[in-house]
Amino acid sequence: MAAIRVGTCSWADRTLLQSGWYPKEARSPAALLRYYSGVFSTVEVDSTFYAFPDQARVFRWIARTPPGFLFNVKVWGLFTYHDVPRASIPEKFRSKILETESDSVTLNDVPKDVRAEAWEMFTRLLEPLHQAGRMGYLLFQIPPGMKYSEQALGYVRRVAEVTRPFRAAFEVRHRSWLEPGAADRFLGTLRDGNLAYVIVDEPQLRWTVPPQIHVTSRWGAVIRFHGRNRAAWQKTSVPVSEKFRYAYDANELSGWSESVRDLAGKTEQVFVMFNNCFRDYAVRNASTMRCLLGETCHDPSVLQGRLDFGSETDGNDAP
Repeated sequence: MAAIRVGTCSWADRTLLQSGWYPKEARSPAALLRYYSGVFSTVEVDSTFYAFPDQARVFRWIARTPPGFLFNVKVWGLFTYHDVPRASIPEKFRSKILETESDSVTLNDVPKDVRAEAWEMFTRLLEPLHQAGRMGYLLFQIPPGMKYSEQALGYVRRVAEVTRPFRAAFEVRHRSWLEPGAADRFLGTLRDGNLAYVIVDEPQLRWTVPPQIHVTSRWGAVIRFHGRNRAAWQKTSVPVSEKFRYAYDANELSGWSESVRDLAGKTEQVFVMFNNCFRDYAVRNASTMRCLLGETCHDPSVLQGRLDFGSETDGNDAP
């Protein structure tokens, strides 16, 4: 039976800090991470999507968490075809990147040799996690506008080449990747490269990805829960936090717990990650999932589906 790790996609989200989930004495960065890692066995690092990590901070992550705790690192946005502010690019690379009228830079603005040099620097900064056995996986989350194509499939192959010896997981955000004629080629490419397909639970819209379960890597499986705030996902002007403002009830998670157990019989590790990072929704849902999986559970009401996640009118009025 595979190891099952349940965690969230942030431990220091602003609304989580305001929610009251952390004890009052946990105020410093060290205290927050120590408390979180005493509850869960893994976490996703989101800050690396916006900027290169500081290696001194990486060493502190290791020092502040118990042996066996794993960090899953979201890859810098430029490497996954997201636009990034020019200011977020390490200074040594800025002069080598094409000048544009925009303050944003895309991967197409970056010469291939500079991409390789930047990637080498990014992974070198994360090397302490790998050497200490504290790295879970690198998350490649591509934008919704990146649909399935032969060129996109070539990018997947390239990801498999450059990520070794790290484990990597690949999340698509447009359903074209799983349509007939594309799914077999895409999933086969992931298997050939030992990349984990990221299974998602998210609002079902015309373009979003269905909650299909596929095992494509030998090292493990990854499930990410984005919530089901369908109304917010259909809008372009709402804050990002509003899109993830969704608390699953125990009944919604119960069916997934059976799928997690099934996955645990097919691979080495299963990562169950909650990305509904609005107030304490993610940490409480992660705790619910642990209970449903038969881990230590201190709240019998979890199994009865009677958790109170607050009124749907409380919005952003976190104390």
